[in-house]
Amino acid sequence: MKRDELLERIETRVSPEDRERIGAAARARHESVAKFVSRAALKEADDVLGREVDVTRMPVEQFDELLSALDQPAHVLPALARLASRERVAVRR
Repeated sequence: MKRDELLERIETRVSPEDRERIGAAARARHESVAKFVSRAALKEADDVLGREVDVTRMPVEQFDELLSALDQPAHVLPALARLASRERVAVRR
């Protein structure tokens, strides 16, 4: 079975201006338009679904506190739980 036989086709319509803009961006990345659109769509899907792989974002100060708490004896676990429960800051790239 060829690799292409495992792929599905997705089609869309865009204005000529958008098509040119997408094409220019694909050329700037040295990618085909299909690869560029596929990569961009998958990134957006991961952002929407909150599925950034292997990435956890937090303010630097919170990270430093977390690391300090990990170096403390077990009686400090409530502080670690407090840090873990702090509001997360979403960062959109």
